[in-house]
Amino acid sequence: MTRTHTPWPTGVVARYLTDAGKALADPTITVDLSEDPEDTGNGVLGICQGCETPFPNSAYLLCDRDTARAWAQEHAQTCRALPKPA
Repeated sequence: MTRTHTPWPTGVVARYLTDAGKALADPTITVDLSEDPEDTGNGVLGICQGCETPFPNSAYLLCDRDTARAWAQEHAQTCRALPKPA
């Protein structure tokens, strides 16, 4: 089987395949972590491409990348939501 890799969106630094993405073999249903373009420190934004849940922080900003990764992994393992059709 030949694997093809889809480029990540600009700014994404980590991706986690959701439960729905795994079940449907759809590599676009992910939880994405990206650098916050407005932050000069260590900020990370997080969003689920399935249910559109943002990282649960008042500014959707987190300076602790390990916590952001843990949230993204935990959310991805249980999210069964499908992206809203265009």
